[in-house]
Amino acid sequence: MGDQKWVILLLTLFPGTVKATSECFCLSENLAVGAVAVQSSTYNYLGAAQNAVDGNSESNYMLGSCTHTAGDNPWWKVDLKEVHKVIRVSITNRGDCCAERIIGAQIRIGYSLANNGNSNQLAAIVDFIQSGETKTFDFKPVKGRFVNIFLPGQGKYLTLCEVNVFAAKGTTLR
Repeated sequence: MGDQKWVILLLTLFPGTVKATSECFCLSENLAVGAVAVQSSTYNYLGAAQNAVDGNSESNYMLGSCTHTAGDNPWWKVDLKEVHKVIRVSITNRGDCCAERIIGAQIRIGYSLANNGNSNQLAAIVDFIQSGETKTFDFKPVKGRFVNIFLPGQGKYLTLCEVNVFAAKGTTLR
């Protein structure tokens, strides 16, 4: 039986036991794919910021679908163009080396461009993502237009092979 048939059966057998709710756990499409992305610096011609939102999760940096910063306190940011209630971000880590570099990265979401957006609300901290794997971070809704991945610290490099951003469906805020 489909889910709807089970609900009808439950309501018939046990009237009043199921309560309607206005919460929606439906996800939007990936808001980041094709959006404009920028980063603190670029290591070389292969590591452009736009690579993390190209719809390609290839994790071998040398194949040209990953970002790569140079320098300290690196960050990457995507502009969603409108304010959304973001509830999920997934990150694909580099697969050909250096998987540990992502540890400690912060997912920050908000409206502000102050400090390049790195002072916006903290939604999650990356503990570790296996080499070449994608990890999903779910959190309570955070309103914002900008989604940053910020890696604080000296001598750090940030490489992202794909970043997907999802909001609660139908939550574009104007």
